[in-house]
Amino acid sequence: MHSGIQKTVNGLFNGDYTNKSCVNSGLDGLSRAKVLSAIADDKSWSLFSTIAMSSDSNGHQSGSGSRILLSKLNLTRKQYYQRINRFTSLGLVKRKNGRYRLSSFGMIIYEIQKTIEIAIQYQWKFVALDSLESSLSAEGMPVEDRIKIINALLGDHDEFKSIFLNRNDNNARIMNTNNQ
Repeated sequence: MHSGIQKTVNGLFNGDYTNKSCVNSGLDGLSRAKVLSAIADDKSWSLFSTIAMSSDSNGHQSGSGSRILLSKLNLTRKQYYQRINRFTSLGLVKRKNGRYRLSSFGMIIYEIQKTIEIAIQYQWKFVALDSLESSLSAEGMPVEDRIKIINALLGDHDEFKSIFLNRNDNNARIMNTNNQ
């Protein structure tokens, strides 16, 4: 391995960031607000999603270039390149061989946004759970009944189920019930 790369890798694992130029890659000032703002509007999210979906599992892009994206997403050239530059400057997207693809960071942000979209679709189920819990007596809902209702409402979405199930520190009983 190249000595500069080795130094950066070792620094990452040892907490020694002496070679910060390699580690930061110009992303100083990166914040949750900046990342979310970059993909907040519908056109930006559509472009970001299109880049994500047009890449295969190895990050190689299939499909069309920027001209087709411009017309498909109803963006002007200026809007397209402003968004691409913003994605790139935040480390969400990188360019390789003339094509844009998600960076590792961009892939994580994309998956999180997909989870948010699913949560929005399930919002009425979350309201139903809140309503059930608030309408019960001070003792609350029996754990077994709560688990059954959560499993029935949320189905295969283990990430959401774990949030609700862990809310009342029922971890041991929940794990046993889910594994049966």
